[in-house]
Amino acid sequence: MKLTKLMIAAVAVCGVAQAHAAGVTRLTGSSATSVNVVRGLTNLCTTAGGTSTVYKTSSAVNKLDNQFTVTCSTDFSGTTVNEARVNVGGGSESAVTNAAAYPASTTTKFLVGSGSCTALAAGTESLSFLAAGQMKNCGTTLADTNKSDGGFLDVEGPVFNATKYDPADFQVAGFSQVFGIAVNTTLYNDLQAYQKTAAGGNIVPSTCAAGDTTAACQPSLSRAQLGALMNADNSITAKTQGGKYLVPTSAVSKITYCMRPQSSGTQQSAQLYFLGYALNGALGGNELIHNVGAAPSGKYEAVLNNGSSDVKTCLNDATGYKFGALSLENNPIGGTDAYRFVRVNEVAAAEGTAGSSQTTTAIAGRYDYVYELSAYCPAGVCADIITALQGAVAPGTSSPGIFLTGVESTFGRNGNSAAPYITH
Repeated sequence: MKLTKLMIAAVAVCGVAQAHAAGVTRLTGSSATSVNVVRGLTNLCTTAGGTSTVYKTSSAVNKLDNQFTVTCSTDFSGTTVNEARVNVGGGSESAVTNAAAYPASTTTKFLVGSGSCTALAAGTESLSFLAAGQMKNCGTTLADTNKSDGGFLDVEGPVFNATKYDPADFQVAGFSQVFGIAVNTTLYNDLQAYQKTAAGGNIVPSTCAAGDTTAACQPSLSRAQLGALMNADNSITAKTQGGKYLVPTSAVSKITYCMRPQSSGTQQSAQLYFLGYALNGALGGNELIHNVGAAPSGKYEAVLNNGSSDVKTCLNDATGYKFGALSLENNPIGGTDAYRFVRVNEVAAAEGTAGSSQTTTAIAGRYDYVYELSAYCPAGVCADIITALQGAVAPGTSSPGIFLTGVESTFGRNGNSAAPYITH
């Protein structure tokens, strides 16, 4: 594995103060890594003997916002900073396009915490590691306009643009991320009921209760079906049959794809996995992604969602049939979200229970919609906070949907998102 490559870079930058404002670091990039970043920063603060505070733009205690800030009463362990301001609203590619080290970068806005922010109750669901008062709601005013020190991407920079980004500027981050396909409750329940029948392939055991989310009872969508739903061809049955494409007995008129922009690593991972975006050359090729907007038939529509929280909002709407890709860091079971994960090719990524790891089948190599996170490190040199975060989460304590590459599993892509998911 290439796990040690970032560790080598860490030696090169250890103890070097960042060129950015003293005491403050700024991160942009992947929204799917947000909880893991907060968990890592909290651990780094505790290791340094300090206490941490998480500042948010809303009062929700079960999820993060696209902009948040974590402070520590002392410098985060292994760094020269005690405050990390994060904006993941731009998706994975913003780890580069908003970074001060990138020549064509632009500024973005960050949240500044203050004593006037309102203390919140203890965290729940994925934020259950945060105590009462450790999170504070500061409202939506973003007072800091600046460039970042880089950040994490769901996949390497050249996946976004092979001619624009130098592969040498990206290092493996040391952990892998599991992705899945989530659907709204209407599609989940209809699929489940249909797939209990012989006509539906008896994919779901007849003994499963309606709405059961455990792995064995989850309905399934195939990689072929999902590729047809995501691609740009409006003449195929996936775009002209409406709900009947997935459930032949359905009266639902439209299928909606809750998609992400091209700057999103989640979107890039979906295009790699379902549409073959890594397949190039004389005998290669890929399926083009569907443009945002309705298909001419009116039976299908792709709608744009900037962050994973926006995708969840889209999927929580029970109207019609809706589907989208999400990191398995998200788990709707036991919380307020109504969307549900389905199996892909009859293999479950999510255990379908509250508080589960969401990594079991991926670690075992039975599920391969998995990609290794990357860090933006120009010329192989990472900001000290990025290096520190790489080692901030111990084996077995990662956020749901994330595991240590080469440590918790022998399966991976060897630092190359275009490579197959195999044993290394």
